[in-house]
Formats: sequence, C-alpha cells, structure tokens
Amino acid sequence: MKQGRCSLFLAASVLPLSATSAPLLDTDKYLEGVFATALVLTDSEMISFGFASFDPNKIFGIDNPSLGGQESLDTRKRITGTSLPISFHFESDHSKWLHRLKLRAAFMELNRDIDYQAINELDLDWPADETRDQILAGYAEYSLGYQLSEGWQLFGGTGLHLMYYRNEFTANSPLKELIDRENIDSVINGSSNVWIVEPQLDLIYTKDVGAGEIQFNTEYHYFWGRSYGGSIGTANATPEGWRVMNSLQYKYHLDAWGDRKQDLLVRFRRIDVGGDLRDPIGATHYNEYAFGWVIDTSDYSSLVYNVGVGININYGSTLKGGSLVLFYNE
Repeated sequence: MKQGRCSLFLAASVLPLSATSAPLLDTDKYLEGVFATALVLTDSEMISFGFASFDPNKIFGIDNPSLGGQESLDTRKRITGTSLPISFHFESDHSKWLHRLKLRAAFMELNRDIDYQAINELDLDWPADETRDQILAGYAEYSLGYQLSEGWQLFGGTGLHLMYYRNEFTANSPLKELIDRENIDSVINGSSNVWIVEPQLDLIYTKDVGAGEIQFNTEYHYFWGRSYGGSIGTANATPEGWRVMNSLQYKYHLDAWGDRKQDLLVRFRRIDVGGDLRDPIGATHYNEYAFGWVIDTSDYSSLVYNVGVGININYGSTLKGGSLVLFYNE
C-alpha cells in the first residue's frame, strides 16, 4: 500500500500549465499557487491579458523565446479572465492630503490536462484527466496620499482581497477512484475561500513635456492571506509574496476629435516578484510594453473618463507574447 500511495502522489503532481505545479494532493500548496495566480491575472497593473493574443516573433520576423511562441499562445488559450477595476480620487484645493479608493470585481478560470504518460517516474497508460480551477474575486483598497511638491505624490494604503475557489475535475483515469478509496485529501471537486491583505506604497511623478505628459510610477506591494471554509476542510493555505513595479508612461496629446481630447499612449513596465508569485509568473521579473490610443469620455460618465484600444507585449513571463487590449481610465 505504501507503493500505491507514492504512485498516487506522483500521478497527481504534474500539470502542464505552469500557473501552478503543485500537486492536486498537496491541498495547501496547490491553493496557494491558484490564489497567487488569481492575484496576477485579475490585476491589470501586473498582467495586461487582453482579448486577442498573437506571437510578436511572427510580426517582427525574429525567434526570441522570451517574447512569445506557440507554447505561450497555448497557455493563454487555457485561461479565461475578466476584471472590472475602478478607482476614485479625492483631493482639495486647500489641502495637500489626497485620498484614493480602488475597487475591483474579477473572475478567472484555468483549464488544464493531467498527462500521466508524460510523468517519467511512472509507467502509466492512463488517459488524461481534465481539471478546471475557477476563482471569483473582489478587492477593495484605500490609500492616503500627500502632495510632496509640484508633480510628486506619495500614497500608502492597504487592500483586501476576498476570493472564492472551486475545482471541477473530469476523471478519465482511475486517479479519482483511487483517491476516494484511500480517503486522501485533495482539491478535486472541492471549494475554498481566502482573504488576503495587501499593504502597498507608491510614488508618482507627473510632468508636462512638449505636447504631452510623462509619468513615472514606482510601487511596492506585499501580500499575505489565509484560506478558510469550503469543502476542502483540511486546507490551511497561506499565500504570501511581494512585487515591485516601476513604470514610465508618455501621453502625446493629439488634436481634438470634435470636442473630445485624444492621446497616444506609450508605456513601459518592469515588474519584480517574489514568494508565491514566482510560480505563476515563471520568472523573478518580466517587462510589459504598451502602445495605444485613448479618447476622453468624461462627459458621459464621471467613473470612466477615457477609453481606448492598444497593443500590449509581455516579455519574460509565463504569459509572454502580445495581445490586443482595451484601455480605460488611463
């Protein structure tokens, strides 16, 4: 029976999508990876996922594995993500103190196959199983800021993530039957919840340059949380990690389209990550390059003051490659 238990753990230990490589049977480690993945994919400041993906290598006629490829395109196809962020800024002409509120609702789904024939340690001719991880997430953040001088702002605050997780497992192999028979804890067809606290500090510099505006932003984030509730009763996952983001953005003011202001946007970001974020990112750092066009919509809504379209290129992470993106409130 000991050999059977060992084989069982090996059989559930490989998932092709590198969003998390933890085994299905190591519930805490698996959940930490999934929750960290949700943090990455639902935060547009970390990963701009877009609505259509492409390989920049084919456009530029090069072969750079850090820029994209068929493997990264296949990875993107297994991921579904929707994020609706909105932010509010409050300031007074008579005070240097600033207030910022961020809210976000998001959904993420990861679809993966467990290919037992690819596990070298075993000699199994089992058909592949399918596993689907779903996350429903909400986020709220308050930050207090101060106008240090003309163009310079400093913000410090804390955010709270609440997530609901559910796994759907389609069994084509004997794995689930063996797990049920030996009464082994796993995330298979289970559910869980998590709360995550994320303190952060960011410094912003904005200056008019020529016919446009340049903005530099550096952010420092740390997060820690704990799972609770759900049907995975033995889970005690504690996702933890950090990220440092530095970005440089330039907006070139175009001639107005009728009564509407419009801008061309160019942005570069470098994101360094640590802790549980390194597994879903697949690197210690990566870069993002964005190019786009935005137009003023403030007369329609005070919540959405501009919208636009553009291209985002991710360099060096698991989700490397290009995508078409929608901009708003840029």
